[in-house]
Amino acid sequence: MGGRRGGPPHTATRRVAGFGAPGMLRGVVSAASLARRTTAVGAREARQVHAMTCARGPASGVGDGASAVERLFDRCQEVLGALPNGTAATVADVSVIVPLMDRITPADLGIVPPTRAANPLALRLFGRSGPGPGAYPPLEYLKLHDCAAFTMGVFRFPENGTIPLHDHPGMTVVSKLLYGRVRVLSYDWAEAESPSTTRVPRRARLVADRIIQAPIQPLSLYPDDANVHMFHALTPAALLDVLAPPYAVGEGRDCHYFAEVPRGPRGEACGEDEAWLLETECPESFEVNRGTYLGPKVGSEAEAG
Repeated sequence: MGGRRGGPPHTATRRVAGFGAPGMLRGVVSAASLARRTTAVGAREARQVHAMTCARGPASGVGDGASAVERLFDRCQEVLGALPNGTAATVADVSVIVPLMDRITPADLGIVPPTRAANPLALRLFGRSGPGPGAYPPLEYLKLHDCAAFTMGVFRFPENGTIPLHDHPGMTVVSKLLYGRVRVLSYDWAEAESPSTTRVPRRARLVADRIIQAPIQPLSLYPDDANVHMFHALTPAALLDVLAPPYAVGEGRDCHYFAEVPRGPRGEACGEDEAWLLETECPESFEVNRGTYLGPKVGSEAEAG
């Protein structure tokens, strides 16, 4: 996929994207990137970060004084850190993490939600496919932890902020909507990819196209369930993401972006609840800036001081 301008939605110094839900959306995703606008140097550094071995520092939250964030990190390290290298978390793994993730509030992360009224016109303005070219307000990413086994971080969206349609190949993502209202669009591939389907439209089945609002149970996506997805914030919003494993280009976990097109490779129309998706470059205007995390320090961030 040479020449792709964007990078993994969940890396250090990149651009980004999306998720699914146990018992709700069947899956879906979201998100991790940070730092300023992506550059070729930033892309190489991001990939090196995700190729590093997970640093297993001292346990951060054992005991009654542990914060909710520390308890979540410790459970993730216990469950996800024990997985073989490059192995995606299973439904059973996610079920152990979700109860602790569900308890996390913006205050636990040192986040104060903006006081902004919901805009009921947002969905009508952008319609089913989300914003058009050049219409991506910058997002902010707060990094909590980054290692070869899993990453934790928060995406903060302004109103109308969007993570474009993208995938998480070979990955599981669990996301908690901390505040706000978000439209979630997700797909499954109708057929397995083959070399002949690269850069031509592929048929996808619609998994979910709905609006979610906090508080809501954490969402999750899996390698073969709702793995292609998009988020569009109808109000200011924030998502806490856990990825296991994270993006790693050298291990086949690169991020790809997609656009809906009206016809298939031979001019075919799609069926009901289906779409033709064509791989594209990361939208030029899509960027995620590194924010300042003010909550309890855990994992790699605690070690960094």
